[in-house]
Amino acid sequence: MGTPVETLSASQGSRFGAVSGFLLKLLRESARLTQNEFAELLGVDPSTVYGWESGRRPLAALRAGDLTRIRMLLTRHGARPDACALLIEALEADIIIGDTLALDLIDTDTHPLAAGVHQRTLANLITWPITGRPPLQLVDLIGRRGRGPRPDRPPFPADDRRRFFDNLLLLADRCRGPADALLRRQAVYLLGNDARADSADWLTDELGRAVRCANNDGAPGWLRVRSSAIALAATGDREPLCAYLTRAHDDDTQEITNLTYYAYWVGELGPAPVTDDYAMIHVAPRQWSGQQLLRHLVNRLRPGAEQADLYTRTLADLIASHPHLLAADPTLRRTLSTVVEQMSGDCELMPQARRDLANVAYALRLARQ
Repeated sequence: MGTPVETLSASQGSRFGAVSGFLLKLLRESARLTQNEFAELLGVDPSTVYGWESGRRPLAALRAGDLTRIRMLLTRHGARPDACALLIEALEADIIIGDTLALDLIDTDTHPLAAGVHQRTLANLITWPITGRPPLQLVDLIGRRGRGPRPDRPPFPADDRRRFFDNLLLLADRCRGPADALLRRQAVYLLGNDARADSADWLTDELGRAVRCANNDGAPGWLRVRSSAIALAATGDREPLCAYLTRAHDDDTQEITNLTYYAYWVGELGPAPVTDDYAMIHVAPRQWSGQQLLRHLVNRLRPGAEQADLYTRTLADLIASHPHLLAADPTLRRTLSTVVEQMSGDCELMPQARRDLANVAYALRLARQ
């Protein structure tokens, strides 16, 4: 394979390689290969493998063909194909983080946050170094890492983390025009992972701006409100999300927008990302099955969940728009019945969420008849 070769001018983001490097380490370990064995199979020096896995030699600088060979070798030696497939999105996460860290050296017009609407897996890869929560495909790999203390996330030093969030704030402040809507909204979502009070204050101001503009901007404008409310909920402030859901309850456009966004988020609309919010939200509910979204919501609805009110609202809208789901899978229906019963004891749910649960329970009773 030889020494990595850059076939294009490396972006600033290609200098950050922690996410793809840590994923490569998990995949190698799952294939039961040592660094030396892996290096020998690839025909590279062991120090090269160490450099990739530590992020010091970013995988983004490799040729596409060499990356493909790495994935094929790992799969051939027992690494799960679905986990190996995440390497490409892990590289994208590295570039997004790296370009944000190097904001003063790049043109904000080409920032990768504006390249497409993020789906769940990519968003989880970006935030993994911060939250310690990996994509679902990797949970088992982390749990099987062997004895002794092992890192559960890619390395992200405190200074880099502060600079990442500082630059996200600068980026969002610079990008206020209509053409920057997607970049700004996705920066807002990521800022929900910043525990600092200054970011929470900025997000509160951003929510106010979003609400004032929403009626003029239509469905994409309400997506901006939604992202700001979810980001604030992540910081511990649930009131904006409750207010958003109260408004959405009486607005069909907002309900469909939220439902379609969630369907896209979990991959119901296909694995390929769309390039803007308009393209995403104009897909009618009848064009996707709803099965993936139902499983996603069932797995996340737990008493005390951070976004329990939003999950409950989305679940009620999903069943109303896809009534066949409850008849299609009796096992899932029984699981949902158990979840609804558990959620009925959540004293923190807003009144509208309790009504939504009652509607779901009624639909379940009809499906059993």
